[in-house]
This record gives sequence, structure tokens and C-alpha cells, in this order.
Amino acid sequence: MTQSRLEAALTVFDDPTAKARELLRLHRSWQSTSEVPEPVRTVVARAWRRQASAGERRGHLGDAALAERRDRADALTSVLPLLRDRLLPLAGEAGNELVISDDEGYVLWVSGPAAVRRRSEELGFVQGARWRERDVGVNSLGTAMEERRPVQIFGPEHGAEEQHSWVCTSAPILGPKTGAPVGVVTLSGSYRTAHPHTLSLVSMAAREAMDHLARVHGGELRSLALEASARLGAAAAGGACRGTLVVDDAGWVASAEGFGVGERIRLPAGLAAGLTWLPGLGQVHAEPLDGGWILRAARASAELELRPGPPSSVVVYAGADATEVPLSARHFELLTLLAAHPRGLEAREVLARLDGAQSEVTVRAEFSRLRKRLGGLIESRPYRLTVPAAVVRP
Repeated sequence: MTQSRLEAALTVFDDPTAKARELLRLHRSWQSTSEVPEPVRTVVARAWRRQASAGERRGHLGDAALAERRDRADALTSVLPLLRDRLLPLAGEAGNELVISDDEGYVLWVSGPAAVRRRSEELGFVQGARWRERDVGVNSLGTAMEERRPVQIFGPEHGAEEQHSWVCTSAPILGPKTGAPVGVVTLSGSYRTAHPHTLSLVSMAAREAMDHLARVHGGELRSLALEASARLGAAAAGGACRGTLVVDDAGWVASAEGFGVGERIRLPAGLAAGLTWLPGLGQVHAEPLDGGWILRAARASAELELRPGPPSSVVVYAGADATEVPLSARHFELLTLLAAHPRGLEAREVLARLDGAQSEVTVRAEFSRLRKRLGGLIESRPYRLTVPAAVVRP
């Protein structure tokens, strides 16, 4: 979420009543023709088009289910005091209510002036209600979830006419592990209270909440690294564990020794303890931690199956595991050359056999990219495969 992406529904110079009247004309045109008129803001136009293909799926939680969802929403609970501190005073002064919803659009907490809350209750905008776009039509909470950015929805920009007297401003709170929303923070009230600065304030509060969650995640990674170090014990201290990677369950790197990786790696679904092959890392021994994994480099004992496609791919067989890696046409050609020359080829020899290659520099660059995807399976000087390979003929 960046300030440059913010787009308020109206400016300080707009008359809210006149703005609402013009938007109502556009809304009715859309409702009667199913075509979105050109003057409609881009973010609203996208939402109206989504609503046209969405069914009604309104959901509501009972008291027990609501309490259970609140208990599970650890990330939101941790930033709730911050959000209330930053936004509740503004909500009270501006005649707005503060609404915090979870990752599925369920409203978990509502605070603010009683008069505003009574009006929102008439719409069903209450604790336990689900307010995704496909539940209640276009609204800032649901649209912020879909767009993954702050959104202000004014008056008749709302999908349902019963919401046309409201202005709502929402910002998603994106989790540091996956980048997906863990919840949404919203200020809502009468459309006569609309102000463009509200969008900036809600956005900044959400950003501050995300910064807090990022710091918490950083602490979790440090704890994971310490736990792994204690688990590895004397082996790590003696340097016997070179080629060790510690990651959390979303692939974020807590510590790395002997692996050239960035901040995050891609973990396959269903990763299990034991020997496995991971793209970019090669053969590793995976050991589970509470909330993560220790990945230790293992001696490669894999086999490759080259499939020409289209699309081209290579399947890596390691023990009982099989991992398919998509390949470009050029990378498939390089692997086919190496499979046909098990003793290896120098860059100049590859260049002589490769159609369209410009120089040895481009050959080395392509191999560099390929080796990052198939870590440990390709040697250089000369370039050769370290495991058996076979080409599957169509």
C-alpha cells in the first residue's frame, strides 16, 4: 500500500449532495444496462463488474462463532489497541464508526458513536456479519479485500441502494508471511461526513499495524533460528552443518549457512520430513520445527526426465518424490545437450551446438539462470549433469 495509489472518492471542493446525485444517475444507468458508464472511477468500475457476476451469499455468525473467530484472529487482536488509538478519536469527531473485520470479511469489532451504530445496524453492518462484495455488493470493506489496497466508496458507488447514504473508507491489513489480508480496518458514516483525508488516515493506521506485524514476524524468525541452533547443537558449532537453511512454514529465511538464497524460498505443498528435492536448493534433508523447517544439504541422488512438451519441463525424481519444473525452450535445449554429453561441455562447445546463441557470455548467463532453478544438479567447468537424465520422446 503506497500513498501514490490512494484515490479518494471526492475532493474537498466537491459538494457531497451534488456528487451523490450524479453518481446515482450513473448507478441507475449501470443497473438498467449492466454496462459501467465511463465517468465511474476505475476501482469502482472493476467492483461493479465483479458484482454483476456475483451471487448473494450473505453470512452471519452467532455469538459463540464470533467469539471463536476473535480468539483465532491473533494478528488482528495484537493491533486492535493501536487501531483504536489512532482512529477512534477521529471517528467520534467525524460521526463515523470504526469497524475491524477478519480475513474472510466477517465483522469482529465495531466501535463509535451510538447514533451511527444504530443506523448501520439497520443495514446489517454489525458484529458477526460478513461483508464481502459477493455477500452485500460493492462496499469499501469487500472491495479493499479484493483490491488489496485502501479504498473509499462514496454514496451511490455502493452496489446496494440501501447503502447509498453512506461513505466508507477501508484499508486491508496484509500479513507479513503471505501478503494476503489478515483483516480490514474501516471508517464509515453518513456520506455528508465524507472527506478525502480520511483515506490517508485509515491507510496510515493500516500501515502502522502492518509494520507492527512485520516486527513480530522478525522476532519469530529470530526465535526459530535460535531453536534450530539449539537443535543442531555441537554439529552446528563444529561447522559440520554447512549447507543449512532455517525457514518458517511460509518459506521466510530465519538463517542460512552455505546457501545463496534471498529473504524467502518457495516451499512445496505437503513438505514432509526426510530427503526431498527443492527447486533452487537441490537435494535436502527436511526436519520440522515448531512453525518452520531445518533444511540441510544432502548428497544428490536424483534422476531427471526431460519432457519436450509443449510446454517443456523437467521432472526430478528423488526417492519417492517427483517434482516437475517448467522450462523455457532454451533451457530445455541446454539440458538436452548435457544429457547427450554426460562428460560435460565447455561454454564454447555448447555455443557451437546451440541455435541462435550469440556468445559464450550468453551461454554462461543462461546456465547461471538454469542452475539457480536446479541447484546441485548442474556443474560448471565443464557444464555437466551430476545425476542421470533421460529425454522422453513424444
